[in-house]
This record gives sequence, C-alpha cells and structure tokens, in this order.
Amino acid sequence: MKLIYQWVPWAYSNLACFKAKELLETQVDEMLWLPDFKSVWEQIDDKHIAILPVENSYAWNIHENLYNFLRYDYKILWEINLEINHCLLSKEENINNIKKVYSHSQALDQCHNYLKNKNIKPKLYWDTAAAAQMLIKNKEYWVWAIASSLAWDIYWLNILDENIQDQDWNTTKFFIIVPKNSKIELKEKKWKTSIIFETKNIPAALYKCLWAFATNNVNLTKIESMPSLKWPFTYLFWMNFEWTINDENVIKSLEELEFFTKQIKILWEY
Repeated sequence: MKLIYQWVPWAYSNLACFKAKELLETQVDEMLWLPDFKSVWEQIDDKHIAILPVENSYAWNIHENLYNFLRYDYKILWEINLEINHCLLSKEENINNIKKVYSHSQALDQCHNYLKNKNIKPKLYWDTAAAAQMLIKNKEYWVWAIASSLAWDIYWLNILDENIQDQDWNTTKFFIIVPKNSKIELKEKKWKTSIIFETKNIPAALYKCLWAFATNNVNLTKIESMPSLKWPFTYLFWMNFEWTINDENVIKSLEELEFFTKQIKILWEY
C-alpha cells in the first residue's frame, strides 16, 4: 500500500503521512508526492491512500479538497491533527539581513503578524518545503523561506527563528481518504460522521435542520456554509457530528433532515 500526498518531501503533508502510517492496520510500503491536489484525488484507488489537508486552525479551510468530496466518490477513514511549527530558514546567518521570505500562502497567512512586525516582505511560493529547497540554488543570501524544521535538516539551512506562527496552537487537519468500498481499517476505530447538505428554500430551513439533531440529542462538532457552485449566492452546509450513521438517534436525525433539504451526501463515518 502507498500513501500519496501533495507537495514535496518534508512538507507538512509528508509529516502527516508518518502519523497516518502509525494509525493504519495495513502495511505502508511507500510514500509518494504529487504536484497538485487534483493529481492526488485522481490517484486514489485500492493501492493508494491519500493524505490531504482540509482545514487550519488559523488560516481556515482548503476548499478545493472539501469540494472534491462532491466530485469523487471516496470516503474519509479518519482525521489527523498536525501541529504546525514554522521556522525561518536561510543560508544566511544574520537575521538582520533578511529582505524577503518565500513560502506557501497558508504559511505566510499563519505568520502574518510576525512578518509585519519585522517589516519582512512575503513572497508566494507553491510549497513550504519547495521554498526551502529553492534557497539552495538561489545565489541571493538575503532570500529566506518559511518551512518546517525537517526541511531545514534535509536541505542544510540555518534556522534563524522558530515557532514564528501567530497562533501558538496552530494546527492543520488532514483527512485519510480511501475508496468508498475499501476494507482498510484503523488500529483503533474512532467514531464521527461528516455530511454535506443543501437546505430547501423555505423560512427557517437551517434552524429546522439543526433542530433535527437537537431533538435527538446528537452532538454537532462542526457546521460550515460553502457556496453550492450551482447558482450565485446559494449554499451547502458541511456538518460533523458524533456517533455513527447506524445509531438510532442519528437515523432519526437524518430522517427529519430529509424533510428540510434538497440533497444530503454522507461523506462516511470515520
């Protein structure tokens, strides 16, 4: 079995793969990186498990991966919460010589206040680890990168500052994604369910949808609105809740939910 992720080795997605490997019952033979999210989604099959970021505690969601659950018929096996500690890397040894820093847009957003206070100009790059890799070939010593400490180790750069993210508890959530009929299991089974639904265009529709869960004592852990991509300013709702779809309280909730929605897609229990 192979784990596939987007970005280059020692990017945060690669680090999430190591955590996923510890959770899976199946043997992992290799970790493969692909250049973009679309390539990862298209590679998922019985021999390839995807590890993809979906949300950051500071810089919000990665909507491309959330919407891809509507485009592909896969399921979530489980989630991984990876602590993100950004480092300021360079071939330079003096932090006062810094002029501009390269990194992925999410990393730059997560270090916004740090860069602003130090008057450092942020420059977009397609990946954190790739930005660190770029420094090796770049002849300009005043060019820096924001990446993980492992990127520093593998590319032999200097760490001039650590944990520079604005939020001390900065965490990115990754999903382990497999084909819907996959028999792959976790070493220790967890229980949570995710769904996407679209409400009917009636007064108090969302209130009635939420009430379906409240009256059946089902604990919601997340709800988020997303543009439906069908018509301007129409929305879908992503919802997470505890328990499985076979629990009696959940069955009753989903039955009530159907009265007030146009469509419901169960992204699977995990």
